[in-house]
Amino acid sequence: MKYRNHNLRKGRVSILGIYYHIIIKTHQQQQSLTSDDVASIIFETFDWLEAKGRLRWICIMIMPDHIHAVIELGKEQTLAKVLHSLKLFTARKINGHLLQQGPFWQQGYSDWAIRTEETLNNTIRYCYANPVKEGIVKSAQNYPYWRCKFDMMDEVF
Repeated sequence: MKYRNHNLRKGRVSILGIYYHIIIKTHQQQQSLTSDDVASIIFETFDWLEAKGRLRWICIMIMPDHIHAVIELGKEQTLAKVLHSLKLFTARKINGHLLQQGPFWQQGYSDWAIRTEETLNNTIRYCYANPVKEGIVKSAQNYPYWRCKFDMMDEVF
């Protein structure tokens, strides 16, 4: 049976004023996101989308084969439209930089609505701890591909 991820989106709505935790994965789990140039393309794209009022990012964690981000949608935006723009633009830029063609991102994405401050804080901590849990660094503060609008104390994970 063919996997049909579009069925996962049925009945979903984009709600203004709440935060979303999103995960975007690379096509076939390519380990191509953690170079300074590629990470810059991703960070700059989030900044551009924010400057245009399409989203407000809270934190962005770029792992070797996926991105975690906590965002709030801009006025009159849907999660599907914003992430489509993000993925389309970054795929073109990154493929051009890496001198490759073809799919860069896996189809679809994972998302969770964040409705409480406690869940928001826990989600940000989860994103921050990700490179430690994956054994990439011993301390989250040593990981270079992380941005957050809140100060993070280096906690032991």
